[in-house]
Amino acid sequence: MMLRWSASVRTERGIGCRDWSSLRIYYDSYQEGVWFGGLHESLADAELLAFPRINSQLPTRLQEVLSYDRPDVVLTDDNDIPLLVLERTVEVPSGHNPGQRFARLAQAARCGVPAVYVCPYAAFKHGGETSGPRYMNLRLFKAIDAVMQIERSPITTIRWPVDDSYEIIFGPEKDERLKAYLDLHLDLLVNGDLEQARVGILESTFEAAQELERVVFTDTEVLRPQRYDGPPPSVRIGPVSAHPELVGAGFPTDREIVLYDIGMRNVRSDPYTGMAILYAYLYCGGMNNRTRALVLNFSHIDRQQWIVAAGSGRRKDIRLFREVADAIRFADGIVYRADL
Repeated sequence: MMLRWSASVRTERGIGCRDWSSLRIYYDSYQEGVWFGGLHESLADAELLAFPRINSQLPTRLQEVLSYDRPDVVLTDDNDIPLLVLERTVEVPSGHNPGQRFARLAQAARCGVPAVYVCPYAAFKHGGETSGPRYMNLRLFKAIDAVMQIERSPITTIRWPVDDSYEIIFGPEKDERLKAYLDLHLDLLVNGDLEQARVGILESTFEAAQELERVVFTDTEVLRPQRYDGPPPSVRIGPVSAHPELVGAGFPTDREIVLYDIGMRNVRSDPYTGMAILYAYLYCGGMNNRTRALVLNFSHIDRQQWIVAAGSGRRKDIRLFREVADAIRFADGIVYRADL
């Protein structure tokens, strides 16, 4: 029988050392915080707190979770130890859209904090020449699997429900699976620590069911899913000799390179920083212990534009590009991470 978070259960289990009545919900949007607090009885009295403008005002563990970008919601205990990261959107993560949220999920995993991502796997787009159903970029699923394997921390995807015409459903049923996830996650925390919760989620029937749904979606709804088995046209993988523009740049000739062509004409973040982190996990072995070097190709941006953009020292895009790139190839030459 699944235990509930209640005073009697906490006393019975002997876990009175933590004040579970002092849970905190950090939010980016007040409406998101209120909505999240209403999903589970254990969250009803949680303190609602907006993310401060400057992350350095937060405790260290929470700063680490937010160091890539701010998720929609972070649940913490009374000591501001992160317990859960939540992202949700009604936008289908097709094309480059997965990059807009992937960094937040990856950083949660790097910090050992379970994350859950609620989004439609397919939804109807209205208007314009591209009107019709839009489908998940399956590289997102593959990258999430890679993160979980590398970081050993769960990122659970929950499909936002749609009707038979792929129209988004906004009724109460949209939250049913997330409520079931919270039952699981909070019960695991009652019975143990965060490490046990991570393992429990990874090994749970709930997680297995979500992964199975991803497989069924891929097999039954996506046309030609095999086109996602390799990199997109903007990503080229091979030895230095396969990249004439990098020959003589200083990489060992036998080193494999992942070259990500970024077509932006001004330095900016979304979706490129997130996609770079996604490709780092999918093709380079993650953010540490790289199996391949990741080179970002800024063919329309020169080094002076980069220097100007980096001048404030506060920009998220500069920080993340520096974090993920082994080197950046600008229009006027290549610069390695140490000199970025």
